Amino acid sequence: MILLLISLVSAQPLMTSLDEGQAAPFSGRLFNDEAVASIIAGKEFAEQQCEIQMSLDYSLQLAEKQLQIDYLGIEKETLQKKHEALIDIRDEEIKSLRKHINPKRSMWDILWWIYAWNSFFSCDILRC
Repeated sequence: MILLLISLVSAQPLMTSLDEGQAAPFSGRLFNDEAVASIIAGKEFAEQQCEIQMSLDYSLQLAEKQLQIDYLGIEKETLQKKHEALIDIRDEEIKSLRKHINPKRSMWDILWWIYAWNSFFSCDILRC
């Protein structure tokens, strides 16, 4: 087995042109011009098919990656909008709570406090 592999690796390709009826100078396979053309065309076709397949695989991978990028972009935008909505809700709640803690005084409330203040001090002054 090893000798067969060594002989195959060290074998040099031989080529010669023969006319019909001539004896071959070495043993081997004999191809006519059409068979040689078929082998060459098959090799070129296989190379082109490989290039097309590689191009298709590359395009598919590129499309998948672009789809992932687009999906992540949409997910990011959605999360940003959700975050902004939560911030708006929080701000509105803070405003509402502040109104309940420090309600704005109406004019009547202010006048009532002034009247109460004056009444307290005028009573206090009159006693003295």
